[in-house]
Amino acid sequence: MTTDYHKFIDARGLKCPQPLLQAKLAMQSLKSQQILLLEATDAHTDLDLEVWCQRFGHTLMATHENDGVFQFWIRKV
Repeated sequence: MTTDYHKFIDARGLKCPQPLLQAKLAMQSLKSQQILLLEATDAHTDLDLEVWCQRFGHTLMATHENDGVFQFWIRKV
């Protein structure tokens, strides 16, 4: 599993679309090829991030769920 990242966002407890908005803001501070780790508890975050990554060219490298906490590793284009 991917564990290295350059920025971490804790979006646990936030409802859609807040985790996605947090990811968008975080990506602005990252350089190309750097990795964002986002944690969220909203079950719909995975679909939001998948569509967003496809649309803007970012890579959803890995996802993981543990006790209702979803982790997403996203590489900036």
